[in-house]
Amino acid sequence: MKFSIVIPAFNETEYIVCSVNALKKQDIERSDFEIIVIDNNSSDETFAAALEAGADKVVKEIKKGTNAARQRGYLESQGEIIAFLDADSEPPADWLRKIQADLSGPGVAAVSGPFDYQFSGIKNLLDKFYTRKILPNIPYFLRFVFGKKAGVLIGGNFAAWRGTIEKIGGLPQIAFWGDDAAIAMLVSRKVGKVIFDPDLKVKSSPRRFEKSGFLKLTVRYIIAYIKVYFNRNYG
Repeated sequence: MKFSIVIPAFNETEYIVCSVNALKKQDIERSDFEIIVIDNNSSDETFAAALEAGADKVVKEIKKGTNAARQRGYLESQGEIIAFLDADSEPPADWLRKIQADLSGPGVAAVSGPFDYQFSGIKNLLDKFYTRKILPNIPYFLRFVFGKKAGVLIGGNFAAWRGTIEKIGGLPQIAFWGDDAAIAMLVSRKVGKVIFDPDLKVKSSPRRFEKSGFLKLTVRYIIAYIKVYFNRNYG
């Protein structure tokens, strides 16, 4: 099998059906990819909703945390390329084709892209500047200033070769903050290039920003990333 898509889900009855339905509309043969939903100990109807929507496999993982769920999905998967998607996200029809094209570049071990939160006004402008001008250049800046490799990876929209995950010893067991940064550091320092493609975009819910505030949440993500970058446990 060419692709395995892993979706961690905790109490996502409201969103998981749309996510799975969007994946079923990928413009490649349905037999070329599997959809695996990891129910991360939900207390609602996420498990049943994912099955009814058409996920190929729904598995319960009682250990809480996004990377715990992603790791379980990786272990359950069969694909040559493992793609990870958040439960409240809807990728475009060419998502998997773009992933394959990006991973086909020389030395590329993993690829990631941004979320489209459907912001408007100044938030939309700031978000576009951040995802197109800042995020892709962070690894070059950090390497130049501090001499250590880095990668930028958004956990709810990334993919890697199966061998990449094997070489880093599986996904680091961080519950949430810094979980994707840790993957990016391990891959970039131990395996190969981590590409951030601004055009590899998936639609996602802005609910976290609505709950915590745009600026506050952005700053918290940045702080978590910096902490991981200087953490010796990640290469």
